Amino acid sequence: MRTVQWGLSIAVGGELAEPAVVAEIAAAAEAAGWDGVFVWDHLWHRDGTPFADPFVTLAAIAVATAEVALGPLVTPLPRRRPHVVAQQASTLDRLSGGRLVLGLGLGSDNYGEYSAVGDPDGQDDRARAGRLDAGIEFLLPALAGDLVPSAGRVTTVAARRRPRCPIWVAGRSARRAGPQRIRRHGLEGLALVGGGRWRAADVEASCALVDDDVEIALVGGEHDDPVALAAAGATWLIPELLPGTTAAEAHAFAADGPGLERPPSGQTCRGPGVGASISRNERRQLT
Repeated sequence: MRTVQWGLSIAVGGELAEPAVVAEIAAAAEAAGWDGVFVWDHLWHRDGTPFADPFVTLAAIAVATAEVALGPLVTPLPRRRPHVVAQQASTLDRLSGGRLVLGLGLGSDNYGEYSAVGDPDGQDDRARAGRLDAGIEFLLPALAGDLVPSAGRVTTVAARRRPRCPIWVAGRSARRAGPQRIRRHGLEGLALVGGGRWRAADVEASCALVDDDVEIALVGGEHDDPVALAAAGATWLIPELLPGTTAAEAHAFAADGPGLERPPSGQTCRGPGVGASISRNERRQLT
């Protein structure tokens, strides 16, 4: 069984649109034993609330913390310029001392984040998928500090590490698009979204489609039985702080820690925010 790590994903709107506030929350999360702090990458919420820039916010988190993994979950690469993302990501990886996990996905036009700004591919899944693959093909050599064939064989960024930072791609349980993209490009992780109350069967269905060394992150939803999820193959459990969460609520949730306990045999493991937290050094592999 693989060790499960706990991450916290933050919607950076409303009171949490302030990078300094999110950095304080990230520092509290690190002290409480969380393994990662991630942020949403949206222009706005469905009610029109604007979001902060994820990479600027992540830079503030990088300075305020020393150990936690960090990154966007997930950046919709088709509405960004890959060469700019490469520069932002590599700089952030250097600033954080090599802690960046780069989450990538298609994004959607549910709230007009493509069409409202004049992007004709917003409602065309196939077109956005093609742009995502093309963007990943650019990022792979760029993030490694190698020559980029599509950029006139120039080196576009100063890489922090080789081969590069890990890349997770968004997907849904039992769907093949995410796993196929992982195999096609040699990526490191599958960030499962839209799961609601996560079950072991959700994890098993996705694990059957990827290699054993691929990270399986369950983003959002409820993680009621971490032991069962770990046994099924999950490696990251990542609850979300949704839009409308106040700064005080977010800080309290982060400071309470994941609440991950090693329960007696046959009992349900406590979820995040419940029970005593444990430090990163004390966390053991779940059995």
